Amino acid sequence: GAGPYEKFILRPFGSDEYSIESLQFPNVYLRMDGRQVTSFQGLGSGIVNGQFGAGPYERFVIGQEADGKYSIQSVQFPKAYLRMDGVSVRSYSGSGGGTVNAQY
Repeated sequence: GAGPYEKFILRPFGSDEYSIESLQFPNVYLRMDGRQVTSFQGLGSGIVNGQFGAGPYERFVIGQEADGKYSIQSVQFPKAYLRMDGVSVRSYSGSGGGTVNAQY
């Protein structure tokens, strides 16, 4: 199951925007810098990391897709979506693995 680093609090801003706060690290939010996300890139682009406090780079729309699954879209960069590449992740690693960035 999810450990303390993998649990989050969704903080609503209005009807469909959220900031995603770390449960383990209070007031640290998921951040997406999508300035470089201008077209599809096979390996993704942009920067995804954490930020103390929630500003414009820390706001997202969590949308349900036609197939019932969900996507996480940046509010500041509306063509940028959260992307996770776990192709190299085959077992638990204390430091984590794979790539988390953005996709157009």
